[in-house]
Amino acid sequence: MSDDVGSMVNRRFRFLLVSRAMRSAALIFVTLSTPLYLLVLKFDIVSIGLIYLFVSLTTVVISLGIGMLGDRIGFRKALIIGEIPAIFITAALTFSTNIYIILAGIIISGTAGAPGAMRGAMSPGMNAYIATNWSDNANRVRRMALITSTSSFFAIAGSLMLYSHGLLLNYYGTVNSFRILYGIGFALVTLSMVSLFMLKEKPVVKKTEHIMKKASGVHVLKVAISNAVNGSGIGLAVVLLPAWFELRYGLSASQVGLAFLGSYVGAALGSLTASRIGVSNRSGSTLRVAWVTRVVQGGLLVGMAFSPFVIMAIILYSTRSLLAGFGLPSRNAINVSGIQQGDFGAGTSLQGVSVRVSQGFSGLSGYLMDISLPFPEVLGGILQAASGVLYYRLMRKKN
Repeated sequence: MSDDVGSMVNRRFRFLLVSRAMRSAALIFVTLSTPLYLLVLKFDIVSIGLIYLFVSLTTVVISLGIGMLGDRIGFRKALIIGEIPAIFITAALTFSTNIYIILAGIIISGTAGAPGAMRGAMSPGMNAYIATNWSDNANRVRRMALITSTSSFFAIAGSLMLYSHGLLLNYYGTVNSFRILYGIGFALVTLSMVSLFMLKEKPVVKKTEHIMKKASGVHVLKVAISNAVNGSGIGLAVVLLPAWFELRYGLSASQVGLAFLGSYVGAALGSLTASRIGVSNRSGSTLRVAWVTRVVQGGLLVGMAFSPFVIMAIILYSTRSLLAGFGLPSRNAINVSGIQQGDFGAGTSLQGVSVRVSQGFSGLSGYLMDISLPFPEVLGGILQAASGVLYYRLMRKKN
């Protein structure tokens, strides 16, 4: 990459941060509010779980398709295309009260999912864009940490948007208050897409034939196996967590927004710390951070399941989010380290798809909640902790 192009890519990186900030605020609100909105529309928790099963399947198709397309047309364009589902879902929720249009928007967009603070940071082509334009491990972790910390801080705005539902409620009613806030989300994701048009990227030779080289495929398979176990845990424990808080502790929509506020602050601080202390300088320490944080995250979910007080559950979940923010940049750097040039789009998409497929366990989560509310958090936490150990065993030889 020439000095001029490299300098332009670095300068335009701030537009990616703007995009992730706007996207995060909007999608966190959509993700937190959608199960609550469906409860308002008289859907039971089992039906909501089944709806999210179809959402996860749609997300697989979108992620895989856009990621592989990025290898051929460039990842800047892939990021722009990847913003279309977010615009679609916010438009459907804003401008329609027809239940069939709303359900179509939720399912076809594949946008609603786990309400984690990294929700706004991740979109098809994101990791591939970082891997293509910054080749050294330390720079990749630092850039990814800046993205995740920015997304996490603006996730706070998403949770505050949900909190403001209680302020609008007396003036506009429950449904219309949601629609007003979805309209703000629609404006934010539109601004996110506009920001992506300002990005620059390193010119690369576009792929025309094979899907992926064998060496890349072996590495991707290892990551995908661990991600599948982790995604199963997230699907069980986290995807329907806003509804779980409402059913477990009797919280209103506004109170659910406040409950998640601490988790987004924690995630922001965790990813910001990762960008400051340089955990990527030695591959051994990078791997240690990657797998240990995931194991502890799972343990905290199990603890949360049995918390008798909502404040204790919030503290445990916020601590989990802090560890997620701290560990994600290291995992992302390791995940792309074994993918060869030209395979970043397909490789990172397949890694992400393995998480999204297994998040279809959110359908089972609804049934488990109907039986006993602690069940999905316990089983999900155990699976996430197991995925951390599995990640270490699969990745230790390379590192």
